Amino acid sequence: MVTVESRSSAEVAALTATGEPGVDEAELESTRRAGGDGWQRRVLARYGLLGALVLICVIFGAIKPGSFLSVANLKSTATIAAPLLVLSVGLTVPLSMGEFDLSIANDAQLSGAVVVSLMSTFAIPWLPSIVVTLVGALAVGALIGFVVVRSKVNAFIVTLGIGTVMAGIEFGITHGATIYSGIPQVYTDLGSGDVGGVPESAIIAVVFTIMVWLLMERTVAGRRMRAIGGNTEAARLSGVRVGILRGSGFMWTALAAAIAGILLTAQASSYYPDAAVSQLLPAYAACFLGTTVFRQNLFEVEGTFVGVAFLAVIQDGLIMVGVAAWVAQVVQGALLVLAVVASKVASRNAG
Repeated sequence: MVTVESRSSAEVAALTATGEPGVDEAELESTRRAGGDGWQRRVLARYGLLGALVLICVIFGAIKPGSFLSVANLKSTATIAAPLLVLSVGLTVPLSMGEFDLSIANDAQLSGAVVVSLMSTFAIPWLPSIVVTLVGALAVGALIGFVVVRSKVNAFIVTLGIGTVMAGIEFGITHGATIYSGIPQVYTDLGSGDVGGVPESAIIAVVFTIMVWLLMERTVAGRRMRAIGGNTEAARLSGVRVGILRGSGFMWTALAAAIAGILLTAQASSYYPDAAVSQLLPAYAACFLGTTVFRQNLFEVEGTFVGVAFLAVIQDGLIMVGVAAWVAQVVQGALLVLAVVASKVASRNAG
């Protein structure tokens, strides 16, 4: 939670929890009082990542003018980035409350295995298969939230353990084999089709992003989730039902994992092992990069969206200019470290 000079962290949390305005206004007033140099630093910190995104697009566009900025490449990038966007936006919810969910990639893998197995092995139509998968994922998220809240064990450990359990169940379902038969075309269209020239997977990802944005920005529950992340005890004293909201955060990540698993299998027209595992680091990188945008040191959906766009553009540009895939992984890992460091520095400057 961003702290401002004119209020204590407890006051900010209480205001946020009750839905009263004042946090942004106080921050702006603090910015105006900071003087010219302080204002310039804040603007650079808030919009530096956006500027870097534009600069990278210009550089790659100049290197590959006929392909990088083409409509076809834009659609391809949006399609590939859709599962990552869903995962990252889902992670934003528990992260805003100070919770980590390391099971999200395993959950996406298991969801992909379940939905494809239902269609391929049991010949269940695609829509009921998706519904069963989503409901199952929500149940898993509720279980994780219940264990974390009731046991008071660190979510980092709980989600790591349950993620390992899910990996075992996934292997028990698929035996580590690729499943590609019996998948209807209407299902694969979710990953590779388009509506009016816009990829269906991108539409699904953006709709989910808007849903979570509305939750976090336009509801009392969302403001209270932020209050929990800022000061849990102050939020509790303000009447916030901390346990219920913390538990619900893991349901959002589980739902995001299921949607991402569906999109990944739809794009590949099959289930294959480890399809979502590689998405875990980029998802966290996007979330932490997002904390350096707009409102510093704060996990928010719009910042995460910029973080995903930044990573997707870099990966696409590096591949397009012929850089090896492992270099993209190195860059993503380095960006995650830089984002965390930048977030910490911004927090110190704000204090």
